Amino acid sequence: MATRAERLTYTAAQTARIAFYGAHYIAARVIARDAFAAIEGLKHKMPSAGALLKSMRDLFREDWKNVERGLYPVSLNLSRDVARATASLRFWADIPKVTRRQKAGGHSEAAEKGEGLPRYYRQNFHFQTDGYLSEHSAKLYDFQVEALFAGTADAMRRRAYVPIAKFLEGRKPEATTLLDIGAGTGRFLSFVKSVQPDLKTIALDLSEPYLAQARTTLSRHQDVEYLLGAAEEIPLPDASVDAAISIYLFHELPPKIRTAVAKEIARVLKPGGLFVLADTIQYGDLPDFDGLIEAFPRLLHEPYYAGYAKSDQKALFEPAGLKMQDIDLAYLTKVSTFTKPKGRTRG
Repeated sequence: MATRAERLTYTAAQTARIAFYGAHYIAARVIARDAFAAIEGLKHKMPSAGALLKSMRDLFREDWKNVERGLYPVSLNLSRDVARATASLRFWADIPKVTRRQKAGGHSEAAEKGEGLPRYYRQNFHFQTDGYLSEHSAKLYDFQVEALFAGTADAMRRRAYVPIAKFLEGRKPEATTLLDIGAGTGRFLSFVKSVQPDLKTIALDLSEPYLAQARTTLSRHQDVEYLLGAAEEIPLPDASVDAAISIYLFHELPPKIRTAVAKEIARVLKPGGLFVLADTIQYGDLPDFDGLIEAFPRLLHEPYYAGYAKSDQKALFEPAGLKMQDIDLAYLTKVSTFTKPKGRTRG
């Protein structure tokens, strides 16, 4: 059971995170104010500041409840906090480059770096420098995401662990394998391994620099396998993993690729296996936030986001062989859980 002191420490830490990353977001918005003119004339109203703050409070309230339930400890990492100062300097240095691309609609610079990779992947997603195709981008990405979400990204990711924790009840972690599809820098797997150190994990990503950063992030953990490959062609045998997760990947995939990835997930999962999808909220999930969903792809280069936000998750995954079980809304993230029915060996 968490103590009062731990609760106060948690509250202070999350308040500081919001202030720190929120300041970076506001500053970036001021610098890129011309780009924000693109959100004028939206069909949907933007949420009020009060609605956003209430949803943030709900996110952290549920996060704390999960601490009290014993799902994971209070998330404090002083060494990582110190490292944020260095990432902050990189963030400030990169803002003018991002702003330049926003004004010019420049989203194809990364195409020169991704020879041999799928065309849809060779873009400057979010107008970020090098897209996902450089060491510079990999070192900056986590900070950019936290700034974009004003310090709430880690808490939203932790909600994706809740169905995994339930799935692991009564199972031996050392005999259970979790596949992270589009693992990026390894941030989520690092959290999972801090809670379940004996769990076998696989980090799959299409970016060599990001996978290299994941190796650094997860260097102190055992039983981690690293796979360089595309989610639509997962380099694993049929029915070889117990659980899989995908965080903030599907909204960056073209429709045909999303369908192919869904089939691949069903293929590699064992019968009775779990799939957790953590991605953007979609239209109608939180009607007051529909304006944010509409504005996001206008502000940042997200060519497949608008289509994904209107898509039907059941229609995507159930034909592939994955049955929807539950949906959990965590601020701007939607956590959907699916299972592969027992008796199925292929997707």
